Amino acid sequence: MRHFWFSGNTLFAATIFLAIVTSAPAMAGQAGCGRGMDGLILRLAERDGQDRAIAELKACGQAAMPALERGLRQGTAPERRGSVVGLALLPMPWLAADALLAGLDDEDAAVRSLAAHGLARVGAPVARDVAERLASDRERVRNAAAYALTLMGADAAPALAGMLESADPFVRAKAAWLLGRMGRGSLTAIPALVRALDVADPRAMHVVAEAIDLIGPAPGVLAFHYVLLGARSGSPCARLGAGAAPVLIRLLTRPGTLTGQVAFRVLAGMGWTALPVLEATLESGTDGQRVAAALLLVKLDPNFAPGLPEDIRAVLVESGRLPSKQTTRHQRQGD
Repeated sequence: MRHFWFSGNTLFAATIFLAIVTSAPAMAGQAGCGRGMDGLILRLAERDGQDRAIAELKACGQAAMPALERGLRQGTAPERRGSVVGLALLPMPWLAADALLAGLDDEDAAVRSLAAHGLARVGAPVARDVAERLASDRERVRNAAAYALTLMGADAAPALAGMLESADPFVRAKAAWLLGRMGRGSLTAIPALVRALDVADPRAMHVVAEAIDLIGPAPGVLAFHYVLLGARSGSPCARLGAGAAPVLIRLLTRPGTLTGQVAFRVLAGMGWTALPVLEATLESGTDGQRVAAALLLVKLDPNFAPGLPEDIRAVLVESGRLPSKQTTRHQRQGD
């Protein structure tokens, strides 16, 4: 059996992912549920005697919850640590979710960490409540909530996907970052992440794009959701439209990444639909976007090559993408 060991405010080892207690709740008058509850709470937070304390808590069952909640609200730091351990080990810890959520704001770091572990044991039913704490005005609450969501893994993905629609850019960025850290456990969040790419702030876009790259969806799946960015009506014909092109153009600043490569491919597949955005990008985009737009234009129609701006054409010639002997628009005008 694993233990909860503490020294000061540092949590040396804390895990509360034990097997769900299957025994029926005992009556409150059984050992450990009456006058000895205060001592039991303290022993739950100590290295010595913790095995016995956990056995007593198991015998007490769900009837221990009121005393544990009281200890978390009113106790000393050691009592609060023991209380949050006890709440997490109850047969039905989800009934103590409000108390565990409150533990994320405790002034003691060990209590916050244990509360995060407890909430992770509850998992999906409380994930949305935890994710909403990412918007707290208290840094310690935000950090503890992020830790709890990380511990939940895939169970937290739907809740974090929902937070991508928050009006707070910090919350959106944090949710995307956490989804990226979860890797392939966040595959279900890909549609929401792709929608979140449609943001004016380039820094926010790159945080979301990085999360998608870390999760690593299949290129075909990513391309499908890119295309849906262009859907402006219920007609399937509208899916492959210019509505997606502005977002995809911005992703061309990520060459060599999954998000950037698939964006290039989807833009190339749009054909003439993307022409207005490509031409506008050629005039006012970043250097990387202009080069990519030029490549796409030439792919669309080789006759665009002579009309490319001199600086972009020089880059393409140097990279071997264009033949060096090709009359440019400016040369024709000089003749």
